[in-house]
Amino acid sequence: MRCPRCDANVTDTRTTCNFCGQDLSVIHYAVRVSNTYYNLGLQKAKVRDLSGATVILKKSLQFNKTNTDARNLLGLVYYEMGETVAALSEWILSKYFQEKDNLADYFLDTAQKNKTALDAINQTLKKYNAALSAAKAGNEDLAIIQLRKVVNLNPRFIRAQQLLGLLYIHSGDLQKAAKCLNKARKIDFTNTRTLCYLNEISQEVEKVRASSSPAKLVKKDPMANVKPVGSYSEEKKSMMPAVYTIIGAVIGIIVCFVLIRPTLTQSGLGGGSQIADANNEAAVQSSQISNLERQNESLTKEIESLKKKIADGDTQAQNNLKFYERLAKASRLYTDNDKVGAAVELAGLKKSNFTTDEAKALFAKISVISSTEIESLINRARDQVNVNAAASLSLMKKVIKLDGDNQRAMLWLGRSYELTGDKTKAKKWYKKAIKLGATTEAGGQARRYLDAM
Repeated sequence: MRCPRCDANVTDTRTTCNFCGQDLSVIHYAVRVSNTYYNLGLQKAKVRDLSGATVILKKSLQFNKTNTDARNLLGLVYYEMGETVAALSEWILSKYFQEKDNLADYFLDTAQKNKTALDAINQTLKKYNAALSAAKAGNEDLAIIQLRKVVNLNPRFIRAQQLLGLLYIHSGDLQKAAKCLNKARKIDFTNTRTLCYLNEISQEVEKVRASSSPAKLVKKDPMANVKPVGSYSEEKKSMMPAVYTIIGAVIGIIVCFVLIRPTLTQSGLGGGSQIADANNEAAVQSSQISNLERQNESLTKEIESLKKKIADGDTQAQNNLKFYERLAKASRLYTDNDKVGAAVELAGLKKSNFTTDEAKALFAKISVISSTEIESLINRARDQVNVNAAASLSLMKKVIKLDGDNQRAMLWLGRSYELTGDKTKAKKWYKKAIKLGATTEAGGQARRYLDAM
């Protein structure tokens, strides 16, 4: 034991420091209280009251932060609850306070030797955070997809099971919610949040039973639809099983060559993570497409409503109809992965042109294109201007609509006009580029092209 005043090493039985005379009775009291809380926490952990054990063990460490037994047990509790990062933190602190003869060495070696498990933990945390962000943003479908992957990677991750159960409750799928929450309860039997969610499910079930008529609650006879068996007749031989076998073999060979063989030929271990990232990206895109399709349905209804108002003589509705038709067209282009075309279609419009919240949200999502993407389009037009000037011209017209003050866009739009034979428009755009800045690289190049003409 260390003296709190002079930091001298004192035996555990001493009540005063040999060097400075400091009273150590309070230190002994704090150690006894810490050990008492540790014993209580151990009892709770043995009966799988993990959340209760966490609270008690934290109290133990408040009285004696160097209680390595309490830290090691708290790390084990965290690990059992799927909180691997918190568990590793407690074991590392325990190792700091007691370097030798510490069980934390075994826990850390076991966790760190398994690189695959550490990678899975890293992926689990990333997916959980992504799911949490998606749930907060209202994108529950994507959050459920991510959380299902999380619980497959780490079935003992209680927070993921609870969040997945909560999303299922919100979507009305009480059976799946109860399944997730019961899995969490098996790990931590008295977790307050899990019990609260299960109680919510019970209340919803009671409401459904109360609102249902007694006739609906009567169980049906399971033998009611069973029909008597007819007279025996020998089944005729058929060639279809053999045909199905051959078709299955052909499909298996195709799957091997198309899916399995490229995976096996990838070098290193990076292929698996790339496939996982590709699957995640595909899931995200699928969710985004489904959201856009729902918003398109809402737009279609709004357009039909505006057409009806126009038929009734509403002139304002006629103007709004044009805006909504352009938004619907842009949404279709965005769904077809033509982000540039979608942004160009909405160029010149404002969020205030739309009245519904869904239309405003859709406009904000697909009307914005980053400066990096614009620069990429300009570079693509520059690379193909001498090969296909017409395609470059079409592309640069879109860019100018998106960013009318871009000097490089003006330069390559003028060059595209020059190579397609329209000298007048080429000079016009060269002069505009020079006017924005004759000393820049784009302005100097525009000057050289203009002088050459």
